[in-house]
Amino acid sequence: MFERYQAKIEEYCNSAGFQIPVGFGRHDAERYVAIDLDSEPPKLVAATWADELDVVNYLVKHAAGRKTQVLDFKDRRELTFNGKSGLLKGEAF
Repeated sequence: MFERYQAKIEEYCNSAGFQIPVGFGRHDAERYVAIDLDSEPPKLVAATWADELDVVNYLVKHAAGRKTQVLDFKDRRELTFNGKSGLLKGEAF
């Protein structure tokens, strides 16, 4: 089933004090998002992903060494990169 995530993501980010980049609304939002916690204030990454493998690819190639929070807006879970090739489900949000 197709779901729309943009409003949910924006609401979450606004309530948590995360900055939303201007480019966020350019494409349909997917279920997985990343928050760059090293930014001041913490900032939503403009790209979103439908596939866990794409999230892992982003973490390895673009967010290595940065504190990054990954959220699944379909299952409403925080995800943790296992350091290899997958994401582990964490706490509900």
